[in-house]
Amino acid sequence: MPPLEANYDESINKSTDFVDDHKWGKLFPTCVADPDRSSQFMTRMIYVAFSTVLHRRGILSTEYFSKNYITEKSRCLTLCFKNPKALAIAQKLKSAGEAVKKGYLKELSLVLSNNEDDEEAFEVYSMKFHYFKDGGVAAYFSTNAEGDQQSPREKLSRVDYKGTGSVKDQLLSLLRGVLYMTHKILTPLQEGYAANLRVNYTDETPEDFKIDGFSDSNSFYSLPQDIQSATIGHVRPGYHGAVFECASIHMNDAYQAEMSMKRYHAKNCDSLGYNANETLFTTMDSENDPKASQTLIDSVTPASNEKKNTTVENLAKSLDQSATVVTPKQTRATRKNAGEAVKTRTSPYSKTRSRK
Repeated sequence: MPPLEANYDESINKSTDFVDDHKWGKLFPTCVADPDRSSQFMTRMIYVAFSTVLHRRGILSTEYFSKNYITEKSRCLTLCFKNPKALAIAQKLKSAGEAVKKGYLKELSLVLSNNEDDEEAFEVYSMKFHYFKDGGVAAYFSTNAEGDQQSPREKLSRVDYKGTGSVKDQLLSLLRGVLYMTHKILTPLQEGYAANLRVNYTDETPEDFKIDGFSDSNSFYSLPQDIQSATIGHVRPGYHGAVFECASIHMNDAYQAEMSMKRYHAKNCDSLGYNANETLFTTMDSENDPKASQTLIDSVTPASNEKKNTTVENLAKSLDQSATVVTPKQTRATRKNAGEAVKTRTSPYSKTRSRK
């Protein structure tokens, strides 16, 4: 059985909260309201979202992907289970989904750096998770004392579950956001870089827990001080939430990027058959609609249509290698009692590709 084959018992769904779409039902649960199917959706969403980035950003060539349907009207390319190297990556994404089910995964990131073991990244696609213990109703928190703008993850904690149909539209919007980000906002990648998946755990994670396929490392990742970051999209099934963000030196201006993406979603949602969900943007409040003087696509170079060097002979080997320990960086601290010193939990990561 493929690592992400649908295996849902939809006979138990007696509510009106479901998506009546044959293609959707083959890949995702038709209802995502309860804890089990909410986590099942998250596992599949992780697989589809990172597959889309790997394909659209040209990190892996088309031979590693196969056609898949999100709905009867929407399709994308996802990692192909018949390709051994792509299957290995899909297995690791599934393992990350299992950590989400346990409530242990805080962030899953695709990290691009100049060398395999660099702590500093020049481009990162980060998926940050939030867990709703009470299900559909969000916990509302006041702003901090300084009145600082909330992060997308903090905004996510205030989002209520609005049904499976809304989650479907959120996912479609997120995937279209990946397409727009990689082809219209970011300038092309240069040859000679490394890419790997890295994870960061929640404070509740047991010290001996490790996601299958991820090697231990003392670092997560760091970003250059002047790097730009923008939100791609979010999803909010019954008991989980995730915000997908991109930080890159190939992004000229985060505010212009998000304004451009917001207009793109508003223009295309009707023609694509989904409702416009407010994206939890980094640089603005979702309910505001400030007028920007120009869109980012007016001032950046579109992604090149030329065929990239997509040689990945080292992919399978790098997936099985242990990660080299680099400069230690504290990523999570736990304290069992007041008399013990704070302990640092290492952040495992898995190498997905080295490109030279």
